[in-house]
Amino acid sequence: MSQTVAQVTGDLYTEVQMFYARQMRRVDALDIEGFADTFTEDSEVTHADGGRTCGRAEMIAAMRTRLPRYRDVSTQHWFGQLLIEPMDGGALEVSYYTLVAQTGESGLSFQPAYTVRDVLVREPGGRLLTRSRTIHRSTPAQR
Repeated sequence: MSQTVAQVTGDLYTEVQMFYARQMRRVDALDIEGFADTFTEDSEVTHADGGRTCGRAEMIAAMRTRLPRYRDVSTQHWFGQLLIEPMDGGALEVSYYTLVAQTGESGLSFQPAYTVRDVLVREPGGRLLTRSRTIHRSTPAQR
């Protein structure tokens, strides 16, 4: 399977990597408001289970309801294999794999692997924000 992907500069690739490093450190630290601030006000997130959140306020409320299950664990999100494709209007489509590691009383565990597709946009000041995120649970390849 051959697919042509537009090349991006090393500076842009690094900027996107740094964006995700900062975004995920916020969520792993349970800084819900800081994490939500990395999304546009009207952002949309579609989770692997089909659940959706629309906008920062709904995202914050949904995350607050899930906080108790993270109280006694340390969580780290690991992103890799980023593909960055410029879109019309200056947005970026970024797809990547994610792995979530958790450490708690019972030791280290890994959550299922996911493939994520984001659309990143720039604020007028130049800061990247996530406009949309779609999360798919990874499944075996069809043969």
